[in-house]
Amino acid sequence: MSASHNNPANIAVDLVGIGAWGPAFNSWAELQALFANPAIGEDLQWATQVPKPEIIPANERRRAPLPVRAAVEVSWQALQQAGLASSDVACVFGSGLGDTEITDYMCRVLTTAEKQLSPTKFHNSVHNAAAGYWTISTGCMKSANSIAAYQNTAGLALLEAMIQCQQHQEPVLITLFDTAAHDAYRQIFACEHSFAAALLIVPAGSAAAPLARLTMSDESAATPSIPVFPHELLGNLYRDNPAAKVLGLLQQLAAKKARQSSFTISPARVLNLDVSF
Repeated sequence: MSASHNNPANIAVDLVGIGAWGPAFNSWAELQALFANPAIGEDLQWATQVPKPEIIPANERRRAPLPVRAAVEVSWQALQQAGLASSDVACVFGSGLGDTEITDYMCRVLTTAEKQLSPTKFHNSVHNAAAGYWTISTGCMKSANSIAAYQNTAGLALLEAMIQCQQHQEPVLITLFDTAAHDAYRQIFACEHSFAAALLIVPAGSAAAPLARLTMSDESAATPSIPVFPHELLGNLYRDNPAAKVLGLLQQLAAKKARQSSFTISPARVLNLDVSF
């Protein structure tokens, strides 16, 4: 059950782990390097490598679709950096598009006379597939929420996770992931590149050396500021990939700049986060 958020202002959490994967970067360290050095992008091929999260058993990993692999990979990166046990960490997964490859496959098969769906693909079609792979593979028995709100997904996932972290006084993993939309959906979802990121947060003051503190200052009707990125592809990712709405915050964390970051949580509402170090 989702935590109540009637008065979310002034909720504070500490950030202790980050994971990232996308075009030309396979980890938070590689994404930090892109943020820090604009010239790096000139020599890179913007091609996404398929992640191979070792935490998923080999037989299951072979059947796992790309969105699941990406989500589990960045979740594992964040967990490893934080040094926490997965059994102690609740999780909130967010994907604005879901798996459009499987959605297209199912729609096509259901138009045939046989209508014989692959059991594996049907199993992977549910929106909480990534959360299921993660909790089963890591032995996590904590709550696992899955959120879908298209371009508002990142903001709502952060809102849910921060409130849960404070109210339940427990670590929460926030995993955001969206892969390139299938060609059939490009006119609706202009998402050409895949991206995933994870943030692991703990109650404020409970970590010895947090990476940063995030404070939910308020919800407002103001238009969120659009971050400026050193590479055009990162800007396109932010614009078109729902999960990549967290890129502005990640760039701020990489630069260790204390200022406000904002996310849409509905067509008329904005979530503001104050970031401090």
